[in-house]
Amino acid sequence: MLAIAGLAVIMASCNTNYEKTASGLTYKIFKGDGKQKLKMGDIAKITATIKITPRDSILFTTGNHMPEYIPIDTATKQTHNFDEVLKLCSVGDSLITVSQVDTLVKRGMMQYNDMFKRGDQIVTTIKVLKAMNREDQAKDQQQEMENEKSREVAALESYLKKKGIKAEKTENGAFVEILNAGADKVMPGKQVSIKYKGSLLDNGKVFDSNMDTTFHHTEPYSFVIGAGQSIRGMEEGMLKLGNGGKGNIYIPAVLGYGPPGSPPVIPAYASLKFEVEVLNVTDAPPAPAMPQGMQGDPRMQGDPRQQGGDPQQQQDPRQQQPQR
Repeated sequence: MLAIAGLAVIMASCNTNYEKTASGLTYKIFKGDGKQKLKMGDIAKITATIKITPRDSILFTTGNHMPEYIPIDTATKQTHNFDEVLKLCSVGDSLITVSQVDTLVKRGMMQYNDMFKRGDQIVTTIKVLKAMNREDQAKDQQQEMENEKSREVAALESYLKKKGIKAEKTENGAFVEILNAGADKVMPGKQVSIKYKGSLLDNGKVFDSNMDTTFHHTEPYSFVIGAGQSIRGMEEGMLKLGNGGKGNIYIPAVLGYGPPGSPPVIPAYASLKFEVEVLNVTDAPPAPAMPQGMQGDPRMQGDPRQQGGDPQQQQDPRQQQPQR
């Protein structure tokens, strides 16, 4: 995939080879050796990097992690986004697009904020790896997720070993450094109330805490284990502790915020560390009564993390607030 840093040089060397869509999106397709053109209904397996210029800050990248899966809609028109021209690519092609934040704001598609400012550009680079149908996507994506999980867990285990940190591994690959095991061990279905401090593992930057007033909330954080009210790594880590317990929970990205992260505070594919203190372990509060006629609705049953099916159809995590 082409480096964003070289975009200006490439554009200068290509001169008029760069094109514009009707919406004003600047783009260039670099042809590969593939002959399979993307068509309506295909799922494109891609690697991608999205940066905001001129600050050159990374908004999203697949890096050396999982690819993305993008449905192709050949009827898409004037979105001022990469999907305007991705449909013109073939397998093996690379693509660069440049969106204007001012244009997107003018069209009501976004608002100026701390991340997107006047005059900014969103530069996207894409490499098309494969085209497939929905059934093949599900199998391919599952395998990629397993590969990603193995890489992340191995990297986290290596990090702890180098740091001399003795930690117990959870079922899916979080690690808990137990400082005080506590009593009345946390069990699935129980509600826990905790104090916590969350930081990025690679640089130690604290992104949230209720241990002091830095983030303007000091109330205990309470959630029910197994109810999907917290990230998976936190839920699994809590099972190693009990009432009054203290420890550090190390969470690979796949059990945290995964590929999207939670911009701007948590980058894509960020492994995390949570310092936790268990204040209380109690029975879960009774579930709210369902409205009459809803008791048999399957949408109201089961683990919410298992609902929704295809992750591409779920709410974009990049639009959500960080979930402990």
